[in-house]
Amino acid sequence: MPRTRTRRTQAERTAETKTALLDATLDLLAESGYKATTTTAVAHRAGVSLGALLHHFPTKTDLLTEAIGHAFDRRTREYRRIMAEADPSSDSLDSSLDLLWAMCNGPTFAVFVELWVAARTEPELVEPLVAVDREFLVTAQQMYTDYFLGPESNDETARVGLQMVFSLLTGLAFSNMIPGYDPFDSTPVIEAFKGMVRISLAALKSPPSQ
Repeated sequence: MPRTRTRRTQAERTAETKTALLDATLDLLAESGYKATTTTAVAHRAGVSLGALLHHFPTKTDLLTEAIGHAFDRRTREYRRIMAEADPSSDSLDSSLDLLWAMCNGPTFAVFVELWVAARTEPELVEPLVAVDREFLVTAQQMYTDYFLGPESNDETARVGLQMVFSLLTGLAFSNMIPGYDPFDSTPVIEAFKGMVRISLAALKSPPSQ
């Protein structure tokens, strides 16, 4: 008996097309950079006509604005997956920082760098990018608190701790973004940072002296 093919609804087809276009946008940003991510290149990469792209995103700014939110979803999923994949039998600090460092060297980080630099001279990208970055930081802070500090910690401790972690890792990742050029070895820097974090966490969790 022949299998009955379920017909997709118009809404499903629209959602699939938009997702394909947004995925193609992020992939091109990571691989080729902001300048090369044209609407024509995105349409070709997604396998749709330029007219179909313009139907959903009339301008490149429209496309990039929605791609920022799409990148946030991807970045948050990666962060949650990385934290969930940390081996519970291993040292949680070592494994989580190593995994975060791997994420900072991945394509999603490259996408955010491309958009961040572009927003410096394209004001229409600033508001959506800043809003998404703030939303990501709130989500990351909650996961950071749950994983490292526990429910007794205060928001200020979690905020400052997370800023330290992200500032170091993103700075190191940014300095290593030119292929073939590593201004310095990141490994000893990260290992030294782990020691600093370990001391700081121990101090935060220790009861105050009487």
